[in-house]
Amino acid sequence: MRILVLCAANPAVNPRPSRMIENLKKSHKVTAMGLNSTPIDGVEVLSYSEYKKRNLWQEIGLYFNVFLKKWNKLIFTKNRLEIQVFLKKRDFDLIICHDLVLLPIVLENKQSAKVLFDAREFYPKQYTNSLRWRILFQKFNDYLCANFMPKADRVITVGLGIKKAYKDFYNIESEVFYSFSKFYDISPSLMLASEIRMIYHGYANRAREIEKTIAIMDYCSSDFSLDLMLICPDKKYLRKLEKMVEVRKKQGKKIRIIPPVSFDNLITFSNAYDIGLYALPKSNLNLELTMPNKFFEYIQSRLALVTIPHKEMEWFIHRYQNGIVAKDYDSKSIAQSLNALSKNQIMKMKIKSHSIVKALSNEQNQQKINTILKDMFFRNIITEKVEEE
Repeated sequence: MRILVLCAANPAVNPRPSRMIENLKKSHKVTAMGLNSTPIDGVEVLSYSEYKKRNLWQEIGLYFNVFLKKWNKLIFTKNRLEIQVFLKKRDFDLIICHDLVLLPIVLENKQSAKVLFDAREFYPKQYTNSLRWRILFQKFNDYLCANFMPKADRVITVGLGIKKAYKDFYNIESEVFYSFSKFYDISPSLMLASEIRMIYHGYANRAREIEKTIAIMDYCSSDFSLDLMLICPDKKYLRKLEKMVEVRKKQGKKIRIIPPVSFDNLITFSNAYDIGLYALPKSNLNLELTMPNKFFEYIQSRLALVTIPHKEMEWFIHRYQNGIVAKDYDSKSIAQSLNALSKNQIMKMKIKSHSIVKALSNEQNQQKINTILKDMFFRNIITEKVEEE
């Protein structure tokens, strides 16, 4: 089968596209297209141009187009027209689209291909904490969800919370496709006598309020250390976080911001830690509902998990006994939950994570995507044969 995996990122390192490609490339002819794409073994890899930052007049034009609801002006930007040209020249059996704003372009130019859309965010509520985003992009995302998502042949999403939101808001059916990490044949690291090592890794923006994760260390005992591996394009925000960390280091807290490692090395690097920390606030509905990649990456790294009271993460933790859930989102409460843990309890949780890594690995998604594709492409054939008989 000829499959195009399309995303508005580098498909070699963006978690969901890269894992999808890994699941498909052994059995199908896969083409990957994205931004600043880097090579992938066994895959044709292409790039389209990045969107250039708007000048003042273009910014004014954006407000004008939004006010008049000229949504096509926001969809068919100059750089994305390169995708349109490409799709007109090539035939695919399946196009897997990983970004909502690209979906209209795919649907308009898909030719005979079926379309699988990966709704990894609840887009209409993605950045509602930002006034600018609410003014410019909230109605736009609502328009895209209402008018284009129903036209996809199949929709998958990251968890039950976002699945329910799409059903409640748009009556769109979707299937949960968890962001399981690739399996790594490693063991839990032994704990140090001197400290309990925690890590938070991931994207950092103002909506995620990383300040609250840093503030946890204000209330943790001296046993704990915290490394923050942040990807933060907002340099001003990063400087703010760095200053917060420096203040706490001067107070004797064992906290630091460390450089990101490559996507391929993330699991093995994080294996040296004891606890994977997830303490992001519910500053918007998308953050409140999403099932983050790092949850499963922490498990694959054989870490104990400490999270805020998120229903879906709580279900996994209670089932597998590989972590604890804080009673609320407050930094002090999370620290109190951490302080109550003994090193023996943490080691047992790390061992529990080790025991479930195969069940919660990307290899399970290999079977799931195979089932989805069979259903998409062969159900109609079987139905037609039955009707003929």
